[in-house]
Amino acid sequence: MKIKNQAYLAAGSALLFLASQSNAALEEVVVTATKRAETIQDVPVSVTAVSADMMAKVGISDMEDLSAVVPNFEINSAAVVPNLYIRGLGGGLTHSIEQSVGRFVDDVYISRAAINLHPFMDVASVEVLRGPQGTLFGKNTAAGALIIHTNDPTEEFEAGLNLSHGQYATTGGVTEVNGFLSGGLSDTVSGRLAFLYKDKEGFYENQADGPDGAQREDMGLQAKLQIDVSDVTTVGLKLQYMEYEENGNDTGEMSATGGPPLGYWQGLSVNSGVATGSEFTPGLDWKIWNNCAEALSTPASGSVDIGAFCPGRDMETTSLVMDADHELESGSVKFIVAYQEYDYVHRFNGADGGFANIFRATRSEQYESASTELRFTSEESDSFDYITGLYFEDSDLARQQDSDLNLNGIGPNTAFIRKHEPWTQATETFAAFAQGRWYFTDRVTGIFGARWSTETKDFTFEEYMTPYGTDAGDKMYKINPRAESRDESKFTPSATLQVDVNEEINIFATYSIGHKTGGFSDRVDSQEGPIQYDAELIDGIELGMKGLFLDDALSLNITFYHMSIEGLQLSSQVPGTVDFKVGNAADSTSKGIEVESNWAVNDSWTLGANYAYTNATYDEYVGGAGDCAAEYKNAEGACDLSGATLQYAPKNKASAYAEYFADDAVNGWDLSARLDVSYTDDHFTDVGLFDFTFTKAYSVLGASIRLISPDENTTISLIGRNLGNEKINAWTAPSGPNSISAMAAPRQISVKLGMSF
Repeated sequence: MKIKNQAYLAAGSALLFLASQSNAALEEVVVTATKRAETIQDVPVSVTAVSADMMAKVGISDMEDLSAVVPNFEINSAAVVPNLYIRGLGGGLTHSIEQSVGRFVDDVYISRAAINLHPFMDVASVEVLRGPQGTLFGKNTAAGALIIHTNDPTEEFEAGLNLSHGQYATTGGVTEVNGFLSGGLSDTVSGRLAFLYKDKEGFYENQADGPDGAQREDMGLQAKLQIDVSDVTTVGLKLQYMEYEENGNDTGEMSATGGPPLGYWQGLSVNSGVATGSEFTPGLDWKIWNNCAEALSTPASGSVDIGAFCPGRDMETTSLVMDADHELESGSVKFIVAYQEYDYVHRFNGADGGFANIFRATRSEQYESASTELRFTSEESDSFDYITGLYFEDSDLARQQDSDLNLNGIGPNTAFIRKHEPWTQATETFAAFAQGRWYFTDRVTGIFGARWSTETKDFTFEEYMTPYGTDAGDKMYKINPRAESRDESKFTPSATLQVDVNEEINIFATYSIGHKTGGFSDRVDSQEGPIQYDAELIDGIELGMKGLFLDDALSLNITFYHMSIEGLQLSSQVPGTVDFKVGNAADSTSKGIEVESNWAVNDSWTLGANYAYTNATYDEYVGGAGDCAAEYKNAEGACDLSGATLQYAPKNKASAYAEYFADDAVNGWDLSARLDVSYTDDHFTDVGLFDFTFTKAYSVLGASIRLISPDENTTISLIGRNLGNEKINAWTAPSGPNSISAMAAPRQISVKLGMSF
């Protein structure tokens, strides 16, 4: 113990010595969390900002990578619906539920969770805002907002090209090429063209006849124009097209089996071309058994050829944006018009992950949306300034699912069911918002705002069913068609008091209301009862401190929060089926603390760390969770999750980094090196809280080293991620009697070459 204490004392003394020798200062970080460009230390919001430079150093290429370095932010792209989670609040497995975390790209709201599957392309920065953001950002930001900025055109010519290749520890790898051209096209017009191509070989080893999951190709193009119409008016145009094709299963692990003994499921695998025997054991090991060749069902009357089926995803997304900025003496006017559309197809196996082809489904979505925002931002003032605006959005969603339930000889022929389930949803949203900032004294500021929004949803649902193996035609019959509408309006105020203790330290207190709209449950075994669920409301309180110390070399930001959730929207499995329903849980609470710190120790060393403690639990939740683990069932056999923890809510999450920089380190080339470590506590990935949906605490180690040419136009990087090759259960959910799971990627080593001209 004496030696240990001496080590701590020596380490502390060394840090104090470095601090005393430091003449460095942190770079100023600018964010748009308040719809104005302000430094991150000045805004009274719990926000994390990630720059393009940091993304390059750590190897962040999409939102799932981002969750590893941002406190209280979770996403898993392999889930059936890739929802975002902040402070334990998110969506669920059904496609009808709205997101709890709103996503905005270049000031445009992106409403559907499916678009979260695209990688980042030509991104300048990302901001993660935690807590309700209803006043300035609107509906479906009850838990927070994700703000993405892409790079704007430049007047001077610039070009860049990035090449990278990485290998996984199991199988496969990733190759990516991206780049851009930017510059002036005339005295008043500048343009930027960016592109991306990514070829990913899946890291799952497939033991059957099919691709290693999941093999994927991404392609994207983005063109932006900036037109200086006059000295006070600028018009921007953006066209973005992204697509990917994914072949193979990324949710193919079966981490637990239920119902009959394991040998029964192994016996059924003969129908899918997988040999029986001991090679299949449920567990998380980056190995799947997914056959894409011809398969059989075995009804009582004999075998039926059910054909080949290979899981995967395909998506095409197009967005058009026009934004105009006009400067007035009193402020600026911004007008944004946006159009988005996508076509999405998802082929997936349930019940057994494709091992025995028991449940196969193809889900397709067609979505289009048009939105308009008009916003006025007054000039900053020493006494009072404000932001006000109007927002309108009109969207249409058409979705259908075709599924086969192959029970392999259990029961009569009629047990072999084919379903066709189309539904549509049309949504109109209108909102008006305003926020004022009063400077009561030189040090005390009050910020008060509110948003009034109204929304109409029209929903139609149809279900068709036929005995499996028969000609669909007129033998497929309709069951319980539904056509319903709902209207809701909500007033969401917010109030903040900010006090500047001195020029480096400020404290703030915020009260805000968040709102996630209600809707219709689209995956319910019986459509005879009510299918609507109500809005989710959040009362949020935050107390925070932001400070700069050691002559602006050290930043320390701390936020305490308490969020009371009324009508928490949850998706849960209908017992005994592969269907899911959406309902409102009883009231819940999420409370905790978030800490972030960065320290420019000297010109060579920068250190940083963040930590989040989250206590997210159901206050009372009896009977609404569908099926759940036995220990959560009461005497009547109903699920009682009162006091239990929410899904994707690890109590402790932390990360730290050390970054080193040296001028002229190698023959005139600069050297940059970085070490990252992150820790995520135990948590569940599904509302049922079954043991197989439990993710044990894990730590992930990453490192990178970069060489930068003397003219700073060339970088060579070596990046390692998950260097300990941790087996991480990223997502697991019940599917019939069994479970389907997805794992985080194994160890990945990548080499990158970046060139600018």
